Amino acid sequence: MNENNNRNVRDDERSVNGELTSLIDDRDLSRVVLSPEEQAYEEMIRQRIRARRRASERKRIKRNRTIALILVMVIVLIVCRSCYAAHRKKRDEQKVNTESSVAEKTSTKKENTDSNAETPAETVESKPEEPEHKIQQVDGLTFVDGILIVNKTYSVPEDYAPGINTAAQAAFDEMMNDALNDGVYLYINSGYRTYDEQYNLYYNYAYDRGVAEADKFSSRPGHSEHQAGLCFDVNSTENSFAGTTEAKWLAAHCSDYGFIIRFPKGKEKITGYEYEPWHIRFVGVELAKELTSKNLCLEEYLGVTSDYNLAKDPVSQEEMAEQLGVTVGDPNEVDETQEYEETDSGYYDNGGYSDNGYGY
Repeated sequence: MNENNNRNVRDDERSVNGELTSLIDDRDLSRVVLSPEEQAYEEMIRQRIRARRRASERKRIKRNRTIALILVMVIVLIVCRSCYAAHRKKRDEQKVNTESSVAEKTSTKKENTDSNAETPAETVESKPEEPEHKIQQVDGLTFVDGILIVNKTYSVPEDYAPGINTAAQAAFDEMMNDALNDGVYLYINSGYRTYDEQYNLYYNYAYDRGVAEADKFSSRPGHSEHQAGLCFDVNSTENSFAGTTEAKWLAAHCSDYGFIIRFPKGKEKITGYEYEPWHIRFVGVELAKELTSKNLCLEEYLGVTSDYNLAKDPVSQEEMAEQLGVTVGDPNEVDETQEYEETDSGYYDNGGYSDNGYGY
C-alpha cells in the first residue's frame, strides 16, 4: 500500500514537472505568468502530494508502534517465564532438601534406637537430649513452636484478657452450619472466660469437693484455656454428652475446622484433666488433622508437661486450699458408704459433674 502511494506521488510529481518543462521550453521563464487556473491546478497537485505524504507518514508511525508493542510483550513474556522457571527450580530444591533432612533425621533416630537396643542396660549412660521444640516467653505467655500453651504447668497473666479469638469463632460458626446440614445441632456452652470468672468457678468446686477433686476437671485461675479465648465447651459439659450423636460428630469432624478434642480419652495423665468430649481447642486445620490422625494430645506433640508442681511458681494442693480457705479432700466425706453416696449424688451424674454451663 505504501509503495503504491509513493508511486502515485512520484507520478504526480513527474506530471507537474513535465507540464512545467513544456511551459519552460515554449516560453521565456522570466516572462511567464501562470494564469489563475494554472496556479490553482498547481496548488491542488502540491496539496495532494503533501496529503499523501502525511498519510504515508502516519501509517509508518502506526506500524512502528505496533511492532514496538509486540516486542515489549514478547520481552515481558520471556521475563515472566524465566522468573517462574527460577521459582519452580528453587521450590523443587527446597523440597528435595526438606525431604533429605527428614530422611536423615529418621535414619539417625533409627540408628540411635538400634544402638541403644544393642547396648546393655547397665552400660547405657543417660545424656540430656537437645530440645526439639522452641519455647518462647512473651509478655507472660508461653509459646512452643509458635503455639500458645495454657495448662497446669504454663499459665497466663491475671490481666490477660484478649476476648474470644476471631479465627476460632469463625471456624466454629462454619462447623456449626455444616453440622446443622447433617442434622446435628452444636452450640457454644462456654467460651471466653476472664481470670475472675475462672477464680469463682474453681473456688466453688474446691469449696464443695476439695482442691484435690477440683484439680481433676477444673483449672486454677490463670491456667485455663478459656482465658486465652481459643477454646469452647460445646453443648453439654456433663459426662452423659459422651457417646451422643453430637459428641461423635464433633470428634469426627472438628479437625476439619481447626479444632482438637483438647482432653482426649486415655490421655488423662498427660493432660492432667479428665476426659472431656465437649472441650475443643482451636489450633488450625493442618495441626488439628495431624494431632487427630496420630492420636496425640497437645502436650505430647509439643513435648511439654501439665503439672501444677512444675509451674514457674508452683503451688501445692495444701497451699491452694489454705489460700482459698477450703479443704484438700472432700469436706463432705463420711465413713458410711451409703451416706457418702447420698451426699455426693447432688454433684455427679453417672460419673460426670455439673458446672452450671461453665466447663473446666
